[in-house]
Amino acid sequence: MPQTTYLQTILSYFASLDIVSLRIHLKEEYSYQDTTKLIFLSKLDQVFNKFKNVGDTELLIYPGACAGKACDNCGVKGYRFVGNFSKHYIDLLFVIISADIRDIFYCSCFNPDVELDGLQRKESIFIDKDDLITFHKTPEYWEKVFAAFNAYSELVEDPPKPFDFEVMSRWLDKHFELNAKIGHYNILNPTMKWSPFSRLYDDLTNFSNYITAHILEILHANYTLQYAKTDDERIEWMLQHETIYQKAPLSWSFFFDKVGENYIIKNQNPVLVLTGKVFIETLCFTDSYQNQNMELFDKYCIYTNEMFTEISDKEDFTIEDNNIYELRFHIKRRKEMEALGINVPFYIYKQGNQTDS
Repeated sequence: MPQTTYLQTILSYFASLDIVSLRIHLKEEYSYQDTTKLIFLSKLDQVFNKFKNVGDTELLIYPGACAGKACDNCGVKGYRFVGNFSKHYIDLLFVIISADIRDIFYCSCFNPDVELDGLQRKESIFIDKDDLITFHKTPEYWEKVFAAFNAYSELVEDPPKPFDFEVMSRWLDKHFELNAKIGHYNILNPTMKWSPFSRLYDDLTNFSNYITAHILEILHANYTLQYAKTDDERIEWMLQHETIYQKAPLSWSFFFDKVGENYIIKNQNPVLVLTGKVFIETLCFTDSYQNQNMELFDKYCIYTNEMFTEISDKEDFTIEDNNIYELRFHIKRRKEMEALGINVPFYIYKQGNQTDS
């Protein structure tokens, strides 16, 4: 019987999602993805748990190699690991020297030897900049890490504890100097151990600035919406408050779910729960605006889905062409066409009908 190689043993642990055996058998003397074995396997354990949480009991293994033409690792061999139930997958390269595994790292340009159909979400492993073995961790660095962790934990708890606008404002004031010392959050910068704090501070600062500048207008908008009954009145309400809505932070408009009387921020784990009149009024306004916009856009849009695709796919599509996604554009064009005797049916965007002349 042929002897099982070290590589085959390690791959069998990958296949069985066995992080415990990998901790025992993967060698300590090498770094993996430019970090320590401990940190790499903690990241891998998170990936394994994602597979398990969607019903996978094993990973199917398909050999291949990096196909990134501009990548230093182009041609390095590795494996695509595919969940046996979910079809989620992750691509990892293995550096093998004299039958020894010297490195394992994530690949974003992997090409398997066989074509695979039905793949779903791609998982990944990313190492924070300060987890790289080349990163020098000074006492000042650790001071900022611990301070950021403690500040973050004041708001982000498990189970979550609801907080209102006043609590958020005090938190922002309290940690203003810490945020300045760490450096303002930039999505383009490498992630660090303090990045969760920095990202949260940046998000909440944007929320605070928006609310502080527009809360009186928001309260007025919410009050007047109850009197907007007809389409013309609702359209007028939307056009009147369009600028306020457009100034809302992007994450404010899309990252919230209403749960009972409160709102949760979906892009946090654990979630954040916002409560109190100021938050509820502001989120009620953005929710109402989005709902009114979707409903009226579906009714008054002058283009079918096919026409939208046609315009969007034009080679000379310009920034001005983005107006076709705004309700204001369709209301204006519809009136202009009606003045010329052209009747555009309602709901053609959803029904896919053609305009009548």
